[in-house]
Amino acid sequence: MPTVAITLDCEAADYPRCYTRDYIKVAEEFTIPITWMLQVSGKDPMGNVQLYYREYLHRIPSWHEFGLHLHFEDQDGRYVEDPRERGELIQMGKDMLKQVHLKPTAFRAGSYALLPPDLKYLEDVGILVDSSAIPNADYKMFVDWDGAPSRPYHPSYEDLRKPGEAKILMVPIATANGKIAYLDQGWEVVRPILEHHIEAGTPVICLGGYDYQDSTEVLREAVLFLKKHNARFTTLTQIVSEYTL
Repeated sequence: MPTVAITLDCEAADYPRCYTRDYIKVAEEFTIPITWMLQVSGKDPMGNVQLYYREYLHRIPSWHEFGLHLHFEDQDGRYVEDPRERGELIQMGKDMLKQVHLKPTAFRAGSYALLPPDLKYLEDVGILVDSSAIPNADYKMFVDWDGAPSRPYHPSYEDLRKPGEAKILMVPIATANGKIAYLDQGWEVVRPILEHHIEAGTPVICLGGYDYQDSTEVLREAVLFLKKHNARFTTLTQIVSEYTL
């Protein structure tokens, strides 16, 4: 019986459409929680936070979760690698969500670009769980996750692909055959990934998606498939309290 976390990267302020209401309907149809990862970026720190504050926070049930989704880019949109600057961006992300009375305990790096020095900064602002790892995926724009575990683990402060002493629990996004289980990829991509993890007995399966993409039918198919395999659905932070190494 796998535990499943549904996560959505909330970036719709940068796009023409937002499908959050449709995702809420699917969540209520099946009574499943979603971890909504609110994007903060150096280019427009409050854009997505304000959008959700105005339009959606009051619509999303209290049994869902809000996390921080940080794109490590400066005000000009350039990728930031300096550890101190990244730490400042993490603090900024926490402060932006605090302005709308949210205290995130879940995190995902934009483009899956988490670096080892980020862990201490994330722990300092109260993050308990990260979901940036994409084990053995073909996508390698900023970080190569080859060799990372497919099951939740506490990463090393030196190498995020190895178990170690970090307090943060890493919940990898489900991958198989180089593909990442993001809903916008379509059911023909997501289903084989889910089948792989069901057959492998993976205890925790994490799916991703985007609020600006209408992937609600793919989500519905995934939920129905997983329910047939007696999956239980939870938020990322709940996994921290329940997962036993």
